[in-house]
Amino acid sequence: MKNVLVVDDDEKICWAFQQFLESEGYSPSIANNAEEGLRHIASDNPDVVLLDVGLPGMSGLEALEKIKIQHPSVIVVIITAYDDVETTIEAMRLQAFDFVPKPIDLEVVKSVLERAFRTQSVRSTLPIETQPDSPTEQRGHRLVGKSEQMREIYKLIGVLASNTTTVLIEGETGSGKDLVARAIHAGSERKDMPFIPVDCGALPDELLESELFGYESGAFTGAKKEGKPGRFELANGGTLFLDEIANMTAALQVKLLRALQTQEIERLGSTRTLKVDVRVIAATNQELGQMVNLGLFRADLYYRFKRIALHLPPLRERKEDIPLLITHFLQLVQDELGKPIRGISEEGMELLQNYSWPGNVRELENCIRSAVALSRSDVILPDDLPDEIHSPSSAVITGVSNMETSLKSVLHDITKKSIAEGNNQLYDDVLALLDQTVIELALEECSDNQSRAAELLGISRTTLIKKIKQHKIGNNEE
Repeated sequence: MKNVLVVDDDEKICWAFQQFLESEGYSPSIANNAEEGLRHIASDNPDVVLLDVGLPGMSGLEALEKIKIQHPSVIVVIITAYDDVETTIEAMRLQAFDFVPKPIDLEVVKSVLERAFRTQSVRSTLPIETQPDSPTEQRGHRLVGKSEQMREIYKLIGVLASNTTTVLIEGETGSGKDLVARAIHAGSERKDMPFIPVDCGALPDELLESELFGYESGAFTGAKKEGKPGRFELANGGTLFLDEIANMTAALQVKLLRALQTQEIERLGSTRTLKVDVRVIAATNQELGQMVNLGLFRADLYYRFKRIALHLPPLRERKEDIPLLITHFLQLVQDELGKPIRGISEEGMELLQNYSWPGNVRELENCIRSAVALSRSDVILPDDLPDEIHSPSSAVITGVSNMETSLKSVLHDITKKSIAEGNNQLYDDVLALLDQTVIELALEECSDNQSRAAELLGISRTTLIKKIKQHKIGNNEE
């Protein structure tokens, strides 16, 4: 039987609740004040408590605080006035499961109780507490996964950690490229030396150079009198991690290449050469090879990094790792928020498994953080998850939006480069480039079958053949 305790000093309300609860198949008990309610909880261990705030003697909020300390598994639903905002906020802070406003709507009570007992049902299938997969001091942010793709990544990290060559980490935004870089450093002989990260996309062009190479007094307006060492100097003996390296200007790419080749740098405003011993790991979410072909990234710098490239798979390609990642993030967030969570309901886990995660591991972490923060109990239910998790189409829209953003970024770079070179046929050149790229991709998708590629593109085969000849794509045979 599902046991519900009603704590309210209004006898009419208690009577109404008793009639309603019995009609819905619950087993109700009544207490007219907080002290009596606490005794009932200690002796009868009800599943759910409907607790009025405005009680004589000990208030409902005081009682709630005691219940959560003495009987943390009991679900408490607060009854309060519609306009009592401060009390509602305080009750939720004290971990009330939900609140029912006055005047009482029994349909609302029914809905809240159904959700409360669904939570209790999920609890019964979960362990008493989430078991840590590693000591607290080792948890933190780290790579997690046992999929075949991740096992190959771990192997490659081990190989790369044993030498000092430059490394390029490729992967979508949020896939964990920074964690791979840190893992390589942590496994290397440089592990006790600095690991210095730089987000090349977060700094304006004029600041990135001074941030990397430092500057002397008077090098530019606003420069500190004593000068400032750059990230290369700070990383001396250790590892410099250049995230989103595709955002570097051509001029800065030249200076970086020289530093890689000679292990020497010069501060801005100085003619003195400084010797450094730095391993450089770079990361990008762009196709650097395509950027080289478009003249947006130096080929010599690209091949310098491309000697050893590590491709980090997106989360949608290693979905078997999602439960492990969820467990890891639950432990992480519990440690940070001090809020114990037993786990996620089966329905919630199914939603998380079926979502495509365009934002990858970072999006999953943010999702879990949000769910834990918003959960009104120690179990995460589907209702606690963000709206986009419930709607697969929103992930498609997000993915398309991300692609559009990337395309605009590339077109922006092409436009800037063409203007700088004095190109007066920019419009025609860009359209031709897009035309050629789409046709090449369609042919690749259709294994060079021109009839199928034309159908995919929505053009006639004759038009496709004409464009193949125009752009000198492959050969003209089907």
